[in-house]
Amino acid sequence: MAVPIRITGRAWLGFSLGLVFFVFAGGWFWHKAHEVKHRVYFFKGDQATEADTSKSTVGEAIREGGIVLMPEDVVVPSLDSPVTEGMEIDLGLVEGKNRHFQRKVPYATHTDYTDTLNVGEIIDVVRGQDGLEELETQTFTLNGEQAFEKVLTSKVLKPVKNAKVLEGTSLRQKLYPLKKRVRVWKVLTLEASAYYKGPEDTWPYASGYTASGMKAGYGVVAVDPRIIRLKTPLYVEGYGYAIAADKGGGIKGDKIDLCMNTYEEAVRFGRKKVKVYLLR
Repeated sequence: MAVPIRITGRAWLGFSLGLVFFVFAGGWFWHKAHEVKHRVYFFKGDQATEADTSKSTVGEAIREGGIVLMPEDVVVPSLDSPVTEGMEIDLGLVEGKNRHFQRKVPYATHTDYTDTLNVGEIIDVVRGQDGLEELETQTFTLNGEQAFEKVLTSKVLKPVKNAKVLEGTSLRQKLYPLKKRVRVWKVLTLEASAYYKGPEDTWPYASGYTASGMKAGYGVVAVDPRIIRLKTPLYVEGYGYAIAADKGGGIKGDKIDLCMNTYEEAVRFGRKKVKVYLLR
């Protein structure tokens, strides 16, 4: 006679749990064995990394790969695009950094060309000085390489001073040409008159030579030695390079007398205010 087997409540519960676990584990292993995986390639610039993923969208595949995206980052194709076999995913990882620094501002040089100087004669009228500014910028890198930079704030610490140069264009025959590049160290505004070295203007002193012993001619001027020392090189606006080589009884104080090539030129010049640059 067969003896019936009685299953208690506790044994039945254990059997039920074991059955559930078996079914669940079996289903999990079946799913893993049959889940679809795709080979994808993550590109950061020219660098590629390959990975196998069973995720269905690009965003999920990126997260599965441990890549943390920031709001500024760019992904192509978009995060909600479906993953396909052999897909290439371009990652534009953007990073921004702020920095404070000082920067030199180079001066510019403005050149005025004039026919009152000969070709090759150059005068530095204003010497340039570099400026200095303080900046706060934000630099953005794309996959580790600098992409662009924008200025957040700027402050001028030292203003830039641009240079000014006079350069000659004439081919005039000169008695005393400017032989080297010079610079201005002082500027005067004087009352200018003009004279001719011949007897029409200088009789009875028409020897053809000046008080300093230099030969008179265009480019030789008379000054008050108390204002400008004799033999000082000058540049007279509208006249050109000159040497303060003469003096005269009527040239006192803020006056200058310019030697012309002809008596007619001296008469036409008359009297006028001119800027006189002292050179060195």
